[in-house]
Amino acid sequence: MAVLTRYRVSDLATLERAPGVAHFELSAGKLIPVNHPGARHELIKPRAAELLTVYALATGSMEVLPECSFTLAEETSRQPDVAVISRAHYLQLPDEDVPIPFTPDLAVEVISVSESAIDAERKVAEYFGGGTSEVWQIYPRERFIRIRRPGVVQDVEGAQLLETPLLPGFSVAVEGFFQR
Repeated sequence: MAVLTRYRVSDLATLERAPGVAHFELSAGKLIPVNHPGARHELIKPRAAELLTVYALATGSMEVLPECSFTLAEETSRQPDVAVISRAHYLQLPDEDVPIPFTPDLAVEVISVSESAIDAERKVAEYFGGGTSEVWQIYPRERFIRIRRPGVVQDVEGAQLLETPLLPGFSVAVEGFFQR
């Protein structure tokens, strides 16, 4: 009988990555190797970060962090493609190279074709369980964005505007996430 190893967020710093593994995430103690994403994913991720950074610079109310690991629970750590944290959270960032010890205010996940629906939903539940206020799931192939808040699911696409009470005054046509 195999022994199942449960990991904690503090274990992530000591793990060596195998070839092809970009980073590890942790879900309820289970280690999840994350492979390097494809081109479509990598084109959309910086665009989302750019649109949010323009807003952040204009308002001074938040910081945008691409590809940072966040501690959602003692045995759960996720690395959203793009994260937004408030200025108050910014002041609590550690100087060490460790998973950030709090959850993002907004987590943006570009959904890869290899990601199952159940895995995408598990991430959303873990973000909300850790205290994240909002999650955006960007679907590149289908060209729409699913905005998630506890108890709320809203799909926007094309010329529809992505707006949210979390970011007052932020308003971008969804098609802007998919084109240069």
